[in-house]
Amino acid sequence: MSKTLIHITSSPYTGLAVKEALDLAMVLATFEQDVDLAFSGAGIALLHQKQAPDESQGKALYKMLASFEFYDINNLYLPESQLPKVGIEITSLASTLSELEWKDMLTRYQHTFRF
Repeated sequence: MSKTLIHITSSPYTGLAVKEALDLAMVLATFEQDVDLAFSGAGIALLHQKQAPDESQGKALYKMLASFEFYDINNLYLPESQLPKVGIEITSLASTLSELEWKDMLTRYQHTFRF
């Protein structure tokens, strides 16, 4: 079975790209496709705990992460080198990877979508 990586590098509050990425992940998982998610750059903002987006920023997309367990989406990764500053908590659903592990992880997939 092929494995798919969805790599989110866009901010969750600047357009529809992140919503589309999360929707794609859930659709693939619904059809029993192996899918993992990676977050880097501005995409890491989706993993912040205690978010309070205002109405102009759209829906609170981070709430969708909690539903991933029902879709058997269990692997969410971010590079250790891009962890946010002290005082910003990241969801416990995500795993941090060293630079070497991150580079290795990016090469393991047959299909990669970047949003």
